[in-house]
Amino acid sequence: MPRKAAYLELDDPDAMFAFFLAEKLGRTVAELDEMSWEEFMRWGVYFGRKAQEQQLANQQTQGRKR
Repeated sequence: MPRKAAYLELDDPDAMFAFFLAEKLGRTVAELDEMSWEEFMRWGVYFGRKAQEQQLANQQTQGRKR
């Protein structure tokens, strides 16, 4: 988990992801400190892949409209 001070730096990708993940899990950013760094990173991979899949689906939809 990123250092607590990093949460204040919203230009830090880890900090931004911490807020995103906290919102998705219905927890506070401080509660995420209980999570291991490995789990935090796995969540990052999971949501990254979901975003890629959505982007690919959007591109395929756009291609069919042409």
